[in-house]
Amino acid sequence: MSSQEGLGRLFNLATSATTSAVRANLQNYSGVTIVLIGATSGAATITEANAASGGTSQNLASGVTRYYTQNSGVWTQVTQAAAATVTAATGGLLAVYVSQGALADGFKYVAASHASGSFVYILHDCDIQRRPTNLMAVSA
Repeated sequence: MSSQEGLGRLFNLATSATTSAVRANLQNYSGVTIVLIGATSGAATITEANAASGGTSQNLASGVTRYYTQNSGVWTQVTQAAAATVTAATGGLLAVYVSQGALADGFKYVAASHASGSFVYILHDCDIQRRPTNLMAVSA
């Protein structure tokens, strides 16, 4: 059994208020699960970018075909044609996974936006494992 915590070994975390749309750098991670919380119904948009700020930002080119919503503790799988938008359930959770390989060439940042919700980014499978206090900023 490992004595190292999951944070820094298995995952890293960040938050993003919809008004700031933090870009998560996937360069050192296999992917990110984006969790939408506190949303009224409506579409969330997933974008990719080639810089931490500025640069080129565009809707996720490969699109999302599967995501999950939760109300009352029960997850429901949603499948759709590839799109950069996912639909939130009022008052529930939404979780969508974006792999590093889904990004277009030259793009390594992912962001999400929604009119009323906020996001938690869970970056998976750290290529460089560190103590939580030594992790690089997710948006760096």
